[in-house]
Amino acid sequence: MNETKRNIQNEFAERVAAELIEQLKQGTAPFQKPWNPKMGKDMPFNHVTGQPYQGGNALELMMQRRDDPRWLTYRQAQSVGAQVRKGEKGVSLLKLITHTERSAKDENGKVIRNAAGEPLKERVRLEKPYMKWFTVFNAAQVDGLPAYEKTMVMTDHSRAEKLLSSSGAQILHMDIDAAFYAPGPDKIVLPPKEQFISTGAYYATALHELGHWTGHESRLNRAMMNKYGTPEYAKEELRAEIASLMLTRELGLPHNPDNHANYVNSWIQVLENDPQEILYACRDAFKIKDFVMALEQSIGKDRIETEQNPPGSIVTGQSPREQSLQERLQLAKERYTEQTPTLPPPQQERRRLLESQMESLIKGLPEQTQMQARINFYTSQVEERLRQVQKPEPPGQSEISFDR
Repeated sequence: MNETKRNIQNEFAERVAAELIEQLKQGTAPFQKPWNPKMGKDMPFNHVTGQPYQGGNALELMMQRRDDPRWLTYRQAQSVGAQVRKGEKGVSLLKLITHTERSAKDENGKVIRNAAGEPLKERVRLEKPYMKWFTVFNAAQVDGLPAYEKTMVMTDHSRAEKLLSSSGAQILHMDIDAAFYAPGPDKIVLPPKEQFISTGAYYATALHELGHWTGHESRLNRAMMNKYGTPEYAKEELRAEIASLMLTRELGLPHNPDNHANYVNSWIQVLENDPQEILYACRDAFKIKDFVMALEQSIGKDRIETEQNPPGSIVTGQSPREQSLQERLQLAKERYTEQTPTLPPPQQERRRLLESQMESLIKGLPEQTQMQARINFYTSQVEERLRQVQKPEPPGQSEISFDR
């Protein structure tokens, strides 16, 4: 990491850590506040792209205490006919620039164009990535935007139950007043469901422990054999708590911070000793959230395979006679479309580029050939993402990303 990149990241980390420490002391940090589905979705997202903010950027925006979760840049406001009010102060966020854009060319060096004659763009990885500041404004600071209608989160306990069961995690219910993940035997221990104040509280607690469960060496491989009261133990709890905040909002479960109030002082100490830790914690929390939500993709995959191959049937490899190309294409496209919004923005852009290039290449081919090519493309993209989430890179090899 070059000096400029490190300095910018340090400056951002120190600012976010300082704000979080102050809010932790006041009891107003995002994950210290109780939440229930009736309060509606509140995770910050970009008003123009619709994409949620990630990592440290997401936490920084949540700490602004805005009722409206929509954010956008000055230019984005202008692009939709709106205007940031004079005198309003924006929030500086950070993103890692790893690619540049250029016109795509074929093997003969000729620029590839779309049906309208416009050159297709491709993303090229930079040899030396760099950090870049960008500023966003809350929708409440912008004139000309439609009023925000808060979206209520649908409570669906069956969705949480399916995630737990599909994970394969060993969950033991014992008549004790404690819930925890034991890394040695790799098991989650919970009180009986009837001991919780509500069904939602049970699943929220279970998914918090499932967040710890993802840290096993066979999954996301975090340091888990930590003694209670140590900085390492506090770091893991901070990751699980941030991930829990995101998962409860995604699944329509309540968030109760009371059970983890005793970690506040240790979190403050960890952040004071190393402000960078908040960025690492946010990065790992999003990995936890992505890993758990990828289980839902596995559920969908299993459902499709079951529909295609009912129990008791002899599977010899489906042919077009057993299932039409159109049906197979529809199923593949549905999975691809459902998964794409869950990806980081750079990966979404990469998908759009690859899909556009694929369509250009198959143009003019027989219809059945085009359909098969699309099936292969959609299927390979979905399976590639599942492999990435379920088999993460070894520690020290992944980048810290602050992209929107």
